[in-house]
Amino acid sequence: MNNTTRFKIHIYSPKSGHNDLYSFTKTKAGWKFENYRCKGEVDKGGNPLFYKTLNAESISNPDHLASCISEVWEQAETLDEKQIQHIFDELSRMNL
Repeated sequence: MNNTTRFKIHIYSPKSGHNDLYSFTKTKAGWKFENYRCKGEVDKGGNPLFYKTLNAESISNPDHLASCISEVWEQAETLDEKQIQHIFDELSRMNL
């Protein structure tokens, strides 16, 4: 896997009334996280910045979301980019 590949997740924001784009790029220790509000380093599960951003957008998230994102990070070396993006697409459909 190319460590510069950005994986995208679209999440509906009740605050803005449309889907917002969030992106994750795998790093050695976690992810580089980015959206229109902010960007920065997060851990394997997306903590803390991803969840602070979701909270700021009034988006509730399931308790297992961090473990799902962490699992993707763990499997990233054995999955190809399309498979990883597919998992993020599935997370997008979870209706957070």
